[in-house]
Amino acid sequence: MPDIVLAHDYLVQIGGAERVVAEWTAGFGARRIVTLAYRPESTFDAFRGLDVHATIPRFLAGQVERMLPLLPSIAARTTVSGGDVALASSSGWAHRFRFEIPHVVYVHSPARWLYAADDYRMRLSAFRRVALAFSTPLLRRGDAAAMGRARAIIANSSVTQQRIRAAYGLDSIVVHPPVEPVSADAVAPARELPDAFAVVVGRDRGYKNVPIAVAAAREAGLPIAVVGAGSGALDDPSAGVHGLGRVSDAELAWVYRRAAVIIGAGREDFGLTVLEAALEGTPAATVAAGGYLETVRDGVNGYQSAAATPEALGDAIRRARDLDPAACREWGRAFRRDAHIARIATVLDEVVNWA
Repeated sequence: MPDIVLAHDYLVQIGGAERVVAEWTAGFGARRIVTLAYRPESTFDAFRGLDVHATIPRFLAGQVERMLPLLPSIAARTTVSGGDVALASSSGWAHRFRFEIPHVVYVHSPARWLYAADDYRMRLSAFRRVALAFSTPLLRRGDAAAMGRARAIIANSSVTQQRIRAAYGLDSIVVHPPVEPVSADAVAPARELPDAFAVVVGRDRGYKNVPIAVAAAREAGLPIAVVGAGSGALDDPSAGVHGLGRVSDAELAWVYRRAAVIIGAGREDFGLTVLEAALEGTPAATVAAGGYLETVRDGVNGYQSAAATPEALGDAIRRARDLDPAACREWGRAFRRDAHIARIATVLDEVVNWA
């Protein structure tokens, strides 16, 4: 296997993209990661002890998203070198790094702040929204030029493949993210939860539609556990809403195993959490959109609703609760790490041999 250097936007959170990179470190035995920022206490423990090169100083790592106007130039000065080939995990930044070796880009989504700006701008001040709107054409040109330098582009889903074509006019192949059980251990969170509950997992992002998931659970007569950074603001046990905030992998495994159903109400590029839940035997109720079209099969590991409304999702929740946990687990196993690593390795070998 070639000497692989990994690259990732920034390692300051616990999310699906970061979990993919963590799986790469295990599957490829990669020890070196180049990134814009690294905050060990805020991301997966799998990165501790590795050779992580971060461009932004540690004391500023927690503010990286606030540095948006500076990030294009910082990314362009972030150098990736020293191996046979680089594998970049990008949701908007890592593909813009300065690569001195052949590189492949694994795209979770083209940059939302450029190509799905309405989702992104809702979290910005009025001044920043206006500034972003005026600078978008120039930023898109630089973004497209950077993506065009990749030797190969891999999309994490068919939805992302379509977005890559729309954003850049470039072809890509689809390799679904690797899905493994989040933890072999299961530890109950400090907060006590009801015997029967739904769960939604997601950071504080508008496109996740967490409030709709909460309303859908209420429609189906279930309390709900909300997992992810910022979810504490939704905490209202008297209304059946349990905002757990960030949890450990062992706690997340416990929540997945005990939940009656996992809800997906947002516009996901892939929908990793519903497969993590499936591996624990938990069915999903999601909107029929985005990556869920590939990760949820009606009547097997969940049900989809045609509309992102509490009523439609509530009906999907009620139906999903009757599904067989064994069928959910079998569906989830089709997305395990080994198949993902083998397909990525084939692409990397082709790039190295071509170089």
